[in-house]
Amino acid sequence: MADKKYMSGKIKTFLSITIVIILTIVFHFVGWLSPIENFVYSFIEPASQLLYTTNIFIDDEDSKLFSDPQKLKEAYLNQKAELLKNKIDQTTFQLTQEENEGLKKQLDFFQRNNYSAVGVNVIGKNTEPTGNTLTIDRGENDGISIGNTVITKAGILVGKITKVNNNFSIVRLINDNQSKIAATIINQDKSIGLVEGGYGISVHMNFIPQNETLSIGDVIVTSGLEENIPRGLLIGEIEAIEKEAYQPFQKAVISPFVNLEKIVLASVIISDNKQD
Repeated sequence: MADKKYMSGKIKTFLSITIVIILTIVFHFVGWLSPIENFVYSFIEPASQLLYTTNIFIDDEDSKLFSDPQKLKEAYLNQKAELLKNKIDQTTFQLTQEENEGLKKQLDFFQRNNYSAVGVNVIGKNTEPTGNTLTIDRGENDGISIGNTVITKAGILVGKITKVNNNFSIVRLINDNQSKIAATIINQDKSIGLVEGGYGISVHMNFIPQNETLSIGDVIVTSGLEENIPRGLLIGEIEAIEKEAYQPFQKAVISPFVNLEKIVLASVIISDNKQD
């Protein structure tokens, strides 16, 4: 019963709407709705005219701009140049931020330690099979000498000066096959050994006594047993341990704390005032 009432109501509503639509169409053609239509149009007409005029203006400007293929090409090239400029600006800003962060860390390190140092920029890199070195833009004229320590960021050792000219120097990186650094492991035994490079592709710590306990993740720092290299400079952490039975020493594979392939800014420690 309720369904019949519901269907009857829907039919009545549909018929009512249909009748209203038919009457509206009839009254429109007869002209009886003209006063109402004119009243509504008087409000709509100004906005309609504004939209139409604006559309005509935009279409006209576009047609002027792109009717000539040369103008279209120029517009494309201008947009391309602007996009490239924005990318360059964004990249420059990002690089500047990264350099500033690196310089801040180095400054904080030198403020905590009484070292005299010279800031340098890396201007070249040598990756020959027999060596792995950097060229920096400071030399003897800036107080740099052979054997000086080179660090980056918050006191991370990257190498030593091996050659000095008046205005530039050569840095032997710690992964160079001729690099040898006296080091200490921050473990219970305070193990000492020699950090050596492996032809630019690896860094190892050798001559660690076999009976001392090493763990993955142990931090390795300079021992201070070597001239010109202060104690406590960060080198890296142990990522693997190579231990053979009946051998007097074990070896640790080191993961450096900095990517030695992407050094841009560094500092050369020219004197350790704590030892003066």
